[in-house]
Amino acid sequence: MIEVMSTSPEGPLLLPLDASPAVLVWLAVERWGSRGLMDRCVRLYREMDWGDEPELMAYLAGAKGLRWVELGFGVQDYFVRTWALRAMLYGWDRSAEPTVILALQDKHWRPREMALKVVAKRQIDCKTKVASMLRDDPVPRVRAAAERAMQSLGAGLV
Repeated sequence: MIEVMSTSPEGPLLLPLDASPAVLVWLAVERWGSRGLMDRCVRLYREMDWGDEPELMAYLAGAKGLRWVELGFGVQDYFVRTWALRAMLYGWDRSAEPTVILALQDKHWRPREMALKVVAKRQIDCKTKVASMLRDDPVPRVRAAAERAMQSLGAGLV
């Protein structure tokens, strides 16, 4: 357990920063509830803003997240968007669906790939967009994720 600075009135948090993303997101759901966490992840994805809760990054990316808070986003800000989407694999509220669909058009391939994983797991109905990605995305990993999402959505191969 590592102590993480918090805006909570209870003081610093004790988080297992070396835990898997699934465990950290489960702890975040315990802290904020599913909707509360998804609201934070949507804000982080759309605005690259963790608000007044820098501990959010610890929940989403463990020790790496704390480093991002310390150093700023830099040129690899796509990792932050990817982590926000990855949280949607382990915690969920349907209010995040529009952001997942938006992320299918992210400028970087990592968030696009993660969004497709969320589409498949959460059964988000956006077959037309996914089918287009399957045919047109320049990144093989994104095309493979699109194929898996189409299969998961019961749309078969395009």
